[in-house]
Amino acid sequence: MRILFTGSKIQECPSIIFTLDRLGHEVACYPKPMEDLGEDEEKEIEDFLKKYKVDFVLSNIFTVSVARVTNKLNMKYAIWCMDSPTYSTWVPDSRYDNCYLFYFDYMEYLLQKKNGHMNVYHLPLAADTVWGETLIITDDEIQKYSCAMSFVGSLYTKNIYDKCIERFSGRAQSAFSDIIEKNAFLWDGKGRIKLSPEWIQTIRYVCPELFDNQYEMDDEYFIRTLFFERKLTNVERTLLMELLAERYDINLYTRAIEQVPEGIKRFPEVSAGSEALKVFYSSKINLNITLRSIETGIPARVFDVMSVGGFVLSNWQEEIPELFEEDKEIVTFKTPEELIEKADYYLKHDSERTRIGINGYKRVKENYTYEHQVGKIISILFPNSK
Repeated sequence: MRILFTGSKIQECPSIIFTLDRLGHEVACYPKPMEDLGEDEEKEIEDFLKKYKVDFVLSNIFTVSVARVTNKLNMKYAIWCMDSPTYSTWVPDSRYDNCYLFYFDYMEYLLQKKNGHMNVYHLPLAADTVWGETLIITDDEIQKYSCAMSFVGSLYTKNIYDKCIERFSGRAQSAFSDIIEKNAFLWDGKGRIKLSPEWIQTIRYVCPELFDNQYEMDDEYFIRTLFFERKLTNVERTLLMELLAERYDINLYTRAIEQVPEGIKRFPEVSAGSEALKVFYSSKINLNITLRSIETGIPARVFDVMSVGGFVLSNWQEEIPELFEEDKEIVTFKTPEELIEKADYYLKHDSERTRIGINGYKRVKENYTYEHQVGKIISILFPNSK
């Protein structure tokens, strides 16, 4: 088939393109990232689709203009969502019969299904094991990236909560701080944050330019995920980095805009390609602290680490025992104390740590490669195709 991939400059995913090619499809890439599309470019998109005689469009980012054009042409448009929530999909245009939404977070999938979307599916993320198998890493690079523990990701020090909090009354600030404190460092899948109508109304009133909810999601879900859970992630990741840095040789790879506490070994953000894989391969323990708005799913970081046989120590997520065998393919923690306990143990037991890393690699290679998951998307879109 001839497939158009529409990409994002914020969330690049070259593995999808390479996978489609490896599966024997012809792949065309739209010349602009979707964030740069103007509102008046639907004619250009339509001309592109007709020129290249595209069979369907696949992307990891939803765009209204592409949805409208493909609907007009009666062409299928599939979006494999790699963030949660994927706010851009919570719009009326995603309800076109030709639009297919694939969510890696089961809870978001359920919410969209309850919201009445017909073509919505749950699809976990994937690893590109081909990159891992062809990774070339020198002894000097292993020495450069080697450490007891590493974390690759954002600390979310630039978040809406901190940007807005001074606008609120002392009573509101105290209540919001209490919400963060009561929910921090608890990874048991219970989702405790509940917002009263009073606080939802207060937040919308105080920050109307930020919380003008134009999405088809209720205000509590929208405000909770955007306002509270990113701040909660900031608190958890920052304090855990400080705690771990007191005990271990830990490297943090993060964006230049992040404010990192003193005492933490900070390194520049690594690209999603080979450099990140070299970090994962060279670190004894690769830490995953999931963005709190991902309610049940497993983020891409876990699959990427496993693609090179890296050892993953992750906060517990509801879908982990459904996809992986705990303590055999991945190790999890539910509290900071358990994180320290397991980090101590596995840093002292090299053979067990290596065995778990190898088992994790085998699991993703057998069940969660891009070939597996992209193949599932195509089989759903075209059930009679071979």
